[in-house]
Amino acid sequence: MASYEIKSVGVVSLFKSFPIVFALFGACVGLFTFFLFPTEMTTDLGFGARFLSWLVFVVLYTAIMSIGIAVVAAIYNFIVLKMGKGAVISLESVEE
Repeated sequence: MASYEIKSVGVVSLFKSFPIVFALFGACVGLFTFFLFPTEMTTDLGFGARFLSWLVFVVLYTAIMSIGIAVVAAIYNFIVLKMGKGAVISLESVEE
């Protein structure tokens, strides 16, 4: 069994894939919140207002979650730099 230590997480590499995932997830959640199962606050809104609310929700959700992931990665890198030891992952090869 091989053990690998994660010394750092590349913050820039997170911004290549995670915003797309967060935008898709936010769009799905927004569709449920504003269109399919509207809350009490969104029931009285017209289609244009719902669409604009959905769009703002998707943009803000994507931005907040992307910044949150970057902050967590930066904190992890800082802690690993100070402690000198990162998370250890043990991998075992499987032969079929």
